[in-house]
Amino acid sequence: MIESNLKYFSNHLLQINNTNLSLGDPTLTVSDHVANGSFKSLKENVKIFDQPNYSLFIRNIDFKNGIHGNLKYVDKKTYAFLKKSHLRKGDVVISNVGDVGSVHRVPMLNTPMVVGNNEIFIHSEVPQVNDYLYSFFKSFVGQRMIQSITSGSAQQKFNKTDFRKLSISLPSVSWIDTNISNYLALTDNIYLENRALNSIKLNLIKQLI
Repeated sequence: MIESNLKYFSNHLLQINNTNLSLGDPTLTVSDHVANGSFKSLKENVKIFDQPNYSLFIRNIDFKNGIHGNLKYVDKKTYAFLKKSHLRKGDVVISNVGDVGSVHRVPMLNTPMVVGNNEIFIHSEVPQVNDYLYSFFKSFVGQRMIQSITSGSAQQKFNKTDFRKLSISLPSVSWIDTNISNYLALTDNIYLENRALNSIKLNLIKQLI
């Protein structure tokens, strides 16, 4: 229900007075894992672990699984090196290789996080802009826009340079607050409650074993 409402709002933007926003605007950060250096420097400086460590290394599959299960981590040194791919609550993450157009919103997990491979992320210092970009790229209109810059047959992909050239219509902050941010606040609460319940369930199972 919440997701359908978000898609409804973002698919009916022509009825709203909007301003034009380029995704290359200096007020936005559009970045990814490889923005941190060459493939050689990434190989030399990035250490990924299967066991809990300083920061989560969040892949597309992790978002799809609700950030549960077999997660990946990086240590503090790697986290410092990956300074151009730190994630914050509300950032929009989009898969840009393989599963192109899979859109996610970074939850509040009270732990450092970095974006994984084959994803780009968008960050604005204005939370409502992040909320709107998330709902927009989840919509039919946003998905069509992503497809317009996607290429490849064996493995589809798009790059952040082409992504930054896109422009969208942005409603006012007050409109986003009323029509989108309130819904996303509900989804945040539901997500956190589900994580808490899952943690309790796992602890009970451990005690019974």
